[in-house]
Amino acid sequence: MANNLLSINDLSKKDILDLIEFSNNFIDDEGNFRKENLFPDKIVANVFCEPSTRTKSSFAIAANNLGCSVLDFDIENSSIQKGESIFETVDALNLMGVDLCVLRHPESVIRELAEYLPKMVFINAGEGSISHPTQALLDIKTIMDHKENLDGLNIVIVGDLDHSRVTSSFVEGVSNFDLGSLTFCGHPEMCTKYQNPKIGKYESQLESALENADVVMALRIQYERFEKELNLDLETYKSEYQLSSEKLESAKGDAIVMHPGPVNYIEITEAVYDSENSVIRQQVANGVAIRMAVLSRFLGS
Repeated sequence: MANNLLSINDLSKKDILDLIEFSNNFIDDEGNFRKENLFPDKIVANVFCEPSTRTKSSFAIAANNLGCSVLDFDIENSSIQKGESIFETVDALNLMGVDLCVLRHPESVIRELAEYLPKMVFINAGEGSISHPTQALLDIKTIMDHKENLDGLNIVIVGDLDHSRVTSSFVEGVSNFDLGSLTFCGHPEMCTKYQNPKIGKYESQLESALENADVVMALRIQYERFEKELNLDLETYKSEYQLSSEKLESAKGDAIVMHPGPVNYIEITEAVYDSENSVIRQQVANGVAIRMAVLSRFLGS
């Protein structure tokens, strides 16, 4: 395993399965997270240059549960606001003794940073619309919690795929497995990169995409990443692409419904979110266990 987790492609299939199995050790029989004082001498810095609730909080909780000191780096009140580059900022943290940097950034800078500061460990917590490796790991763990194995599963991803780092990392991760099928679905203007995918197929009609699905992942519309205004009527969008109980009837009865959050009920209905098929709240919890496993592996190597 490499010294950093910059992309899910840095991990082999065995690495992915080992990390998921390792993460199970951090949840007890009651579903609580174990607190293990494994790294009392390590400092983890959370450097988030974009908003985050789930990823940022779960990394902080994971690091605290492992006994690390956690630096919650406040971008709004940092020298980045005075024009300092991310390289100078992270170098300053490195000089102060930070061991591991969890970085979310709107641009792809993490590989350059890792080369620039080889003594520091870097974990990618979201890179523009390119990648989000720990999200892919927790998504694969959530599927395995319910389906045991990914081989043979029919997986559907619906929503704003072009702007989704969740999709790109998830596809990289699941390409290690022998899926039954992988179907991309969504408004054609939001799925331009997925019309002729390297792996899987594109289907513009949601009901057709959902036929026989074992796993359905819905994604929000990422207005903040659009360069031009979307010519989008929300009611039309919802009637065609919102995951409702009626549309979900096309999928298998035991299909699981996933969503990386935040959910804004445009891409799925509240009834689906609250349904027995929904594992969305479990994904949030799995985020802590996966990030405890990732931090342990990379701090310990």
